[in-house]
Amino acid sequence: METNSHDGMSGSDYTRCPVPDTQTVNWFGIAIVVFGIGITLPVFYIGSELTMALGFKKAALVFMVSCGIVGIMMAVTSIVAARTRLSTYMILHFTFGETGVKPINILLAITYIGYFAATGDIFGRAVHESMLEFYGWNLPVPVCAALGSTIMALTAIFGFRMVERFSTMAVPVLAIFMIYVVYLATKQTDWSNLLAIPGLGGIDFGHAISTVIGANILMAVAAPDFTRYAKTDKDAIKTVSGLVLGYPLLMLSSGIPTLITGETDIMRIMISLHVALPALIILVFATWTTNTVNLYSGILTLSTVFRATPHWKIAAGTSAIGILGAALGVMDYFVPFVFFLGIATAPVAGIYLADFFVLNKGKRQFRDLKFIPNIGIPAYIAWLAGSGTAYLTTYTATQMSTIPAADGLLIAFVSFIVCGKLAKNSPNHSNSND
Repeated sequence: METNSHDGMSGSDYTRCPVPDTQTVNWFGIAIVVFGIGITLPVFYIGSELTMALGFKKAALVFMVSCGIVGIMMAVTSIVAARTRLSTYMILHFTFGETGVKPINILLAITYIGYFAATGDIFGRAVHESMLEFYGWNLPVPVCAALGSTIMALTAIFGFRMVERFSTMAVPVLAIFMIYVVYLATKQTDWSNLLAIPGLGGIDFGHAISTVIGANILMAVAAPDFTRYAKTDKDAIKTVSGLVLGYPLLMLSSGIPTLITGETDIMRIMISLHVALPALIILVFATWTTNTVNLYSGILTLSTVFRATPHWKIAAGTSAIGILGAALGVMDYFVPFVFFLGIATAPVAGIYLADFFVLNKGKRQFRDLKFIPNIGIPAYIAWLAGSGTAYLTTYTATQMSTIPAADGLLIAFVSFIVCGKLAKNSPNHSNSND
């Protein structure tokens, strides 16, 4: 799920400085970008798997509730962005510090690389199924995934700008095609039968919500990369519509054909609906473009951490990890991966929201960065508290809200307020949180 604003909304990235008033854009354009980010194979995969497990009614409720929760998170992080006009990278400096922010950036890079590998794996499976269907060639999935991911990686390194322009066409085409697929699928049954299809089970309501939240949490945490271009707080909040309204529809667009065909593999769904060839062409084009952005975002994020390392080395290492993950079948571990994202990433948002809205009363200025500490100890204490809580509520009988990502965010929010106030009142305080 690509979220870095590497080229900016208007040709300049403003990664280390505020976006000028003259460079703000209409909220609707940002909402479309947010919606486009969700049109990816992992999102379709989650839609298929959860709809198959829960049935249509419960799955639709899960998608709406979870996207609503992420939308609330995104709304408040977007207000921070609209007021500071700063990127996520710079906003995190306020709390984690100049050096302390680096592990957080590594976490974000892991997310980008994980999505690159997951998408590459799904792509490999789609190509495998297509070659078997069209030509009888039983190419190993790891080979298809590795070759496809390698081409995407080379594109990210050498031809990114050209492909990014094509992505503005490929993503809408894929969205329209998925609507057509839903139409074809629903022609095979009526809505009463569709609603009556029971889920296969295997996951409860709370963990299903956590899965969707984990898959989309980066959109809330890293929303400032886009919403800093919004003109006002209200405009920033409106951009959330791209996620809250769009993402449930995206997941249902793969979930509905899954219920009708009994298949969760996207290419097998297309084959059963007799649209395999156009599906392959569109999937190759759309996946190539969106996944290139995932890897490019990961490379840029790691470049902020390892500044002394040549760019080509970072690009080569990042690409190798992503390609290896795709070849090894990382999608088999995708649900645990998104649980991890919810556990580790949601508290980050809680920390910078507490810093902005409570400790600094809704005001943060670019000049405040002159006084940040090297390592923000209160932020790390809060992060560990939030992540630890989310872990316990995910993997043990401990319960709070039944939504671990929300638990982690809330505990991190409260912990940072407490730690921040204690730090300000300590004798050794030296403007570390001013």
